[in-house]
Amino acid sequence: MPPLLYLDTARLGRMTPAAKEAQLDFVRLAAEEPSSLYFEQFLRDGFAAWPAVYQRRYRGLATWSGVAGLKQSFQWLANVPRDWPVLLASRSLALVKLATRWMFRVCRHVLVTDLSWPTYQRVLDRGADRAGAAITSVPIREQVFARELSEQGVAEILAERYVANGCDGLFLPAVDHLGIRLPLREIVRRIERRSELRFVFIDAAQALCHVPLDSAVDVADFVVAGSHKWVGAYLPMGIAFVAQRRNARFVRHRLAQLHRTGCLDDPLLRFTQQLDGGKLDDHSETANLTSLFACAGAVADVARRGTLGAEMEVPSIDDVERLVPAPRGDWRFLSPVESMRSRIALFESRSFSASPADALRRQWLTAGRVVSAYPRGRVRVSYPLDAHCVD
Repeated sequence: MPPLLYLDTARLGRMTPAAKEAQLDFVRLAAEEPSSLYFEQFLRDGFAAWPAVYQRRYRGLATWSGVAGLKQSFQWLANVPRDWPVLLASRSLALVKLATRWMFRVCRHVLVTDLSWPTYQRVLDRGADRAGAAITSVPIREQVFARELSEQGVAEILAERYVANGCDGLFLPAVDHLGIRLPLREIVRRIERRSELRFVFIDAAQALCHVPLDSAVDVADFVVAGSHKWVGAYLPMGIAFVAQRRNARFVRHRLAQLHRTGCLDDPLLRFTQQLDGGKLDDHSETANLTSLFACAGAVADVARRGTLGAEMEVPSIDDVERLVPAPRGDWRFLSPVESMRSRIALFESRSFSASPADALRRQWLTAGRVVSAYPRGRVRVSYPLDAHCVD
């Protein structure tokens, strides 16, 4: 079998060197100094607040600058304004639930597409049911892959359906899990010229450190992402960026509630909000903190590269075929128009359209490629940001 040259980073990212060192040294710290008097100060203020003897012993934690420092690093990473609050949770799903609650407090009818991650869409469906609200879903994926829709075409279809159905909220992925990148700015501008838009919720799980988030930042009220994919922390952690452009008073009120009591059943969200606010609850649930330090290391590695992953170019169609040669069969690369492509490539084979997903994965594994497989003979390949041709 040839060497495995490509990892499906959209499903499970590679851990960066600094993230690995931070995780290892935190585990060692927990084993050797489980009740250190300096630990709370270290969590709040960072590595620099530690005595020199600790700094020498646990050098891998040098990238830790405290909870507030980590949040500022994510603001830089996503290029969001400094006044956008950052929320950290054990899982991105907890933040999706939080955003769904907020959205259906101000919206009665939300527009989505068939590009939504199924788990997130189920959360929205349940939220709409509880609130007595409605959801309209617009199918666009197959038209995009058939190149029947350009950016302008997608924006026009969604704006038309939004107005026709009397919608007042929007949930969209910046990049969907099969690689389609949506023109968020154009979609929102067309909607706002014709109707009221009360809440825009953007799923950036596949976008952070992958493509620029400028269009999401320009239009969103709530952006949710994660650390274990393109960021390179490997360990899962939810990250959210909260704007205060629409319903500002409502958002500020909800953020104040988070500082006082936490929200949902997520101990890391509650802990980081309390620590950031300056006062810990003595009776709060124990939180797993390991992902915080892995994230700090991963962000430091992005900074050391001197460029954001968002600034990496998307490979051309010729590069895709050169970098990721498909195994034998009639595999073809499904590609949207260039402006809607990402570093996630989708391949399809009619010969294997009825094959189980496991059989498709094994076929590509034999050819030295780790992929995610889907129905209809489709597989997804995601190239790391440092992918290059291997002779």
